Amino acid sequence: MFALDPSSTAETGGWDRRAGFLTEGDAAYARREEDRAACTILGVTPSWLPFGSVDFDRHGDEEAVRNAVRSLLDGAEIVLLPGSPLTHPDHEWLHALVVERLPAPRVARYAEQPYTLRASGSPFARTDVGVRDRLAKWRAVSAYRSQLPLLALGSARSRLRLVRADERVEWPEDLVDLPL
Repeated sequence: MFALDPSSTAETGGWDRRAGFLTEGDAAYARREEDRAACTILGVTPSWLPFGSVDFDRHGDEEAVRNAVRSLLDGAEIVLLPGSPLTHPDHEWLHALVVERLPAPRVARYAEQPYTLRASGSPFARTDVGVRDRLAKWRAVSAYRSQLPLLALGSARSRLRLVRADERVEWPEDLVDLPL
């Protein structure tokens, strides 16, 4: 959603500066490469929108963002959104946009990690996952090298705690009993 503009020369601040990036473009490029690696591990295809995160210019007004998101949602059978605790302003903004202004036919909300783990929360129902899923999660999480130290996940022990945390999802009613 807020994947930044890879061609931007705007200086970083906040989060991306602490991650070692000098420009928005540097951050966008590196983070997309990390995302591409993680998505390959999980067998999914990423879609990035060039809008700025809370630390940057949005590169578009709310209508432009809404239209771009709407085009990604067209034809989707289910949309998986951050759902709790929504402590990051970009996650909260995206959730409100989709749920309130662009209602999708089926929206599932997931407990955001590592934020939920840190809050000792347990929103939504536990979703069973197997050993292969946990291993894939370990490998995918480890792909985000620039982000892990900032999330206090730089050590193998901290990542293991995250990978072992329950997956919690609030599924749409018509999908609750379906095997995934």
